[in-house]
Amino acid sequence: MRVGIKYGSRLGGVILSVILVNYNNGTAIASCLSTIFRYLSPRSGEYEVLVVDNSSTDNSRQLLHEGFPGLNLIENPKNVGFSRAVNQAFRRSRGKYILLLNPDMTVLPESVNKMTGFMDDHPQVGLLLPKLLNPDGTLQLSCRTFYDFPILFFRKTPLGKMFPNHRVIRRHLMMDWNHEKAREVDWGLGACMLLRRAAISGNDLLDERFFLYFEDVDLCFRLKKEGWKVIYYPEAVMVHAHMRHSSRGWISRAKWEHLKSLIKFFGKHRRFKEPVSRNNDSDLSC
Repeated sequence: MRVGIKYGSRLGGVILSVILVNYNNGTAIASCLSTIFRYLSPRSGEYEVLVVDNSSTDNSRQLLHEGFPGLNLIENPKNVGFSRAVNQAFRRSRGKYILLLNPDMTVLPESVNKMTGFMDDHPQVGLLLPKLLNPDGTLQLSCRTFYDFPILFFRKTPLGKMFPNHRVIRRHLMMDWNHEKAREVDWGLGACMLLRRAAISGNDLLDERFFLYFEDVDLCFRLKKEGWKVIYYPEAVMVHAHMRHSSRGWISRAKWEHLKSLIKFFGKHRRFKEPVSRNNDSDLSC
């Protein structure tokens, strides 16, 4: 399906920059982009969409060129990793807010408008996370507490599958709190994040030491250390077809990259848990 690029009102500056990184997810990213252009509204102000293709070998580039003429597309000659690709787009972007989306996301009506509106009303929020649903409509547990040794012990060993309802896992996955209420959290899945540009210091959005995985944990960790709030906002809802490549099999490229990023994260921050602002249901006055 051929989709024309719409940019909304051109009065004033760019309000929103949408960034996606693609690697061999042609069908998924085409579907995601279709929902973006269908539901982003001119009343949201001017917006832009930037896609970085990390040298896909499937039909991704053909789908992007033919289906989305005029798309702001960066085509890398090799796979430079997720973080570096995001930074490429971030340096080109102009928006007050940055929406990071994975190709396996489906944008729903009013979801982005609600998120930017919340950020406008809460100037101390650096990063906003929507409520994510699985394709079957069930809740996806997308928020997490920061890692400590017990969490690593259960999540990164077979014990997690042996005891899926252990209190350590339930605490980490935040399974026992009301997901219909906005609240501050430690971090959330990087599948969909709305960031305030003013909260990002320097020219890089993500730390390029993380080729893949843990860049979302690191980003939330850094923002909270600098005094910004990370908020889960269930009024905005999107659908995430979570692929979870790192959970497949015992040995894989994804698992290896996950392990390397885990080691880099703790090597960088030198501790498991940082005494940053804690989860608080009521602390949303900002």
